[in-house]
Amino acid sequence: MNKRITVYILLFVLLNTFIQQNLFANTNHSQNSMLHIPTETKRWFDLAVEYEKNGKIEESIQTYRQALHHAEYENNLQLKAQILNNLAILLSDSGLRQEGIELSYKAYEAYLMLADSARAANVKINIGTDYIDEGKFEEALKVMLEGLELRIQCGDSTNLAAYYLNIGDVYKQLNIDKKWKLFLEKARTLAATPNYATFDTKICILNELGSMYDDNKAYDQAISAYQEMYNLSKKEGFINGMATALNNLASVYLETRQNKKALLATQESLTLNKKDNNYYGLVFSNNLMGDVYLALGNTFEAKQYYKEGINLANKYDFKTEFVNSYEGLYKTYRKEGNWKEALYYHEQTHRLTDSLQNNELQEKVLEIEAKYQAEKKERQIELLHNENELKNARIKLQNVYIWGVSFLFILVSAGSVWIVRQKRLKQRAKQVELEQKLLRSQMNPHFLFNSLGAIQSYMLKNDGRKAAFYLSNLSSLMRSILKNSREEVISLQEEKETLEKYLVMHKLRLGERLNYVVSVSDELDQEEVYLPPMMIQPFVENAVIHGIEPMDKEGIIQVRFYKDGNLLVIQVDDNGVGIQDSSKNKNAAHVSYALQIFKERVANLKKRYGTEILYSIIAKDPSIQSGTLVTVKIPLKSF
Repeated sequence: MNKRITVYILLFVLLNTFIQQNLFANTNHSQNSMLHIPTETKRWFDLAVEYEKNGKIEESIQTYRQALHHAEYENNLQLKAQILNNLAILLSDSGLRQEGIELSYKAYEAYLMLADSARAANVKINIGTDYIDEGKFEEALKVMLEGLELRIQCGDSTNLAAYYLNIGDVYKQLNIDKKWKLFLEKARTLAATPNYATFDTKICILNELGSMYDDNKAYDQAISAYQEMYNLSKKEGFINGMATALNNLASVYLETRQNKKALLATQESLTLNKKDNNYYGLVFSNNLMGDVYLALGNTFEAKQYYKEGINLANKYDFKTEFVNSYEGLYKTYRKEGNWKEALYYHEQTHRLTDSLQNNELQEKVLEIEAKYQAEKKERQIELLHNENELKNARIKLQNVYIWGVSFLFILVSAGSVWIVRQKRLKQRAKQVELEQKLLRSQMNPHFLFNSLGAIQSYMLKNDGRKAAFYLSNLSSLMRSILKNSREEVISLQEEKETLEKYLVMHKLRLGERLNYVVSVSDELDQEEVYLPPMMIQPFVENAVIHGIEPMDKEGIIQVRFYKDGNLLVIQVDDNGVGIQDSSKNKNAAHVSYALQIFKERVANLKKRYGTEILYSIIAKDPSIQSGTLVTVKIPLKSF
């Protein structure tokens, strides 16, 4: 058991420290130093900053571009550097990361020409965070090390420990543990010097150190780091930090079988989270309390806390802790020998964690199910044996022929039952495997990562309304996907709503480059027409990623539902680059994977319902209009 959490308020601190410094501190400095320069560039710059403060990101980007044009015309290098930096950050946060990186390099060169090494170093860190967002950890490491060297050379030591902590985290992502530990220890050493680390940085360093020591089973050092984190947070009145340190301490105590200490730490953490109205902390602490009581052998108390964790996770929509609560109940019931309940909660865990857990999850489900089925089968065999004894007593006087026929009948019956059961188990396993593939294709980690990154950008711009809207849309989309993946059929209305939520998140990332229309003909009753869930989502995803996204011009996707005789016809029509150009893309394998899942589902539906689903994928004539037209035809009232 090794649960560790990170302080909520720090999640954005290290990742965006330098972005915030550039975006606001540098902006204010530049504005103050140029306050009495009433140039055309300055007027456009001030307007762009005002748009940005008010959350009008698209207007701010366009205005910054105008300001950049005037800065180049007026040869105003100082304003040009600031405009490039601010514009690069906005573009990256809006999903146009490649252009953002290019402008960041130009800002870096401009700051070097101005002999402003501190800001040039900060820009390097900005570029590094962009590379991290793209998963290019080697490039991120290179530019961050260059930024660190430049920062050291310029003699500005303000929060220098954060540089080492960020670079150490990149080494951690690259699984270069030796370097990770080296930079983490260096960050800790620097943090002991005034001005070299902010309070937030110190807390993050101690939390990361505790994690490192725990991973290496250096439990005494891990306890020392978390205890220091607790003391520092308590001194500053940082309740969230205190609660986090206590939870991590409790996890280490559990690993070292110091269960009573774990209980005391978790109880205090639970009290602090209630005081701080930290809803996630409350869910986490309840689950951890369940772990502690389970370790103490008190399964009754363990179940109470896990169930409270489920209630809170459901109320505040914390998916990860939902999984931990279900898994805790599974372990508790398994310890009690209640295989039926254990199977139920393990299946709940399985449905929620397909995109988070590894292959061991399915093995555990099959293990528990096998034990449950084995016990059930033993009881059935015992019952059958008793019935046979009674039957043998009644037919004792009958001749050998009748006895032999009866015995043969029993054997055939038992064999038939076994064969039917095996067939059903195989069919169920195939269905579960297909559901897993489908769910993985819908909850694409890259899609989720980009969506959360775009939402985070709105939070950083203090545009809470847009951030809340998109976060709510993403949460609703994930709930729909998880719900629909467990259903055999859903209404046309639910399918349409899920597609629209999915396209909204892509629209957030691509902006004006993507337009879409989802239409349903009037002759279709959306609440009465049913179809298998997410049938065309793979084609919509391909249209966005492999059709529209590679284009430089505006793209449009049209999804049409209409009736043709006794058929429901669904069309996905895009004006993207087309199948030929798309197949040259490095992600072309994903296209074939999505099509493979679709074909398997079609075959499975035909086998289960006898329904013939027809489909075609047509590349449009590029001389008329590029793009791809996908058509799927499903018989109405087949499910």
